[in-house]
Amino acid sequence: MQMNPLLIGVMVLAALAGLLLGVVSQRRRFASQREWPQRWNLNARPLFTTDERILFKELRNALPNHVVLAKLNLLRFCQAADEFEARAWYDRLNTLHVSFAVCTPTGSVVSVIDIDSPSKASSARSQRMKEAVLEACRVRYVRCRPGQWPHQALIAAWALGQSQAGPAHHTISNSLHDAGDEVARKLRLRRAERAARWAESSFAQDSFFAFDSRLEGSLHSESEPLQASSK
Repeated sequence: MQMNPLLIGVMVLAALAGLLLGVVSQRRRFASQREWPQRWNLNARPLFTTDERILFKELRNALPNHVVLAKLNLLRFCQAADEFEARAWYDRLNTLHVSFAVCTPTGSVVSVIDIDSPSKASSARSQRMKEAVLEACRVRYVRCRPGQWPHQALIAAWALGQSQAGPAHHTISNSLHDAGDEVARKLRLRRAERAARWAESSFAQDSFFAFDSRLEGSLHSESEPLQASSK
C-alpha cells in the first residue's frame, strides 16, 4: 500500500520541527547556565556536620604538632607521576574527597580519616579507588562510623598508627631511609628528563596538575612542633 505523499511530507516536517525545538531548548538551557545571575539566591552553611565538628575538635586536641584539614579533595595532595597521564587521573579523581587529612606543619599528608555517612554512601568503585590512591601515596587511611571513634586518649595512635604516635615518633628505620633516597633519586632523574616538555604543557598552569618542587623534600620531612602564637 502506497502512502500518501502529503502525509509523508507532514511526518517529515513534524520530525524536523521536533528536532529543531530540541536543539533550541538545549541551547537556551546552556545559555542560561552561562549567564551572570541577576540574584545570588544562596545561603551560607556550616562546613561540618555535628559528628565532623566533634571529631575535628578531638583530632586537634590529640595532635597538637600536626595540622588537621577538612573536606579535602584527593587531588590536593596527589599528582600523576607522568604528565601525559595528568588529564586521565584528573578525570578519575576529581570527585573524590576525604573527611579529614592530618598533615605535618609543612603540609605533607600523613593520614586520612573518613567518616562513613549512610546518607552519603560512596560507591564501592569510588571507595576502592580512594583506598588504592592513598596506598600508592603511602598515606595511612582509617574509617569510622559517625560517633564511633576511639576515646580521646587513643585518638593519636588511631589516626597516626602506633609507631608514629608513640615516643619513637621521629625514629625511621634505615630501610625506609634507603627506600626514600632511591625514590628521590629516581624522581630527580625523571623530572630532569621531562622538564622541557612539562614547562610547555597547559596543565602546568593548574595547581591540580603542576608538579610541586617541594615534593622531593617532603619525602624525608618529619613533623615539627607548631610554634605557639605570641601573646
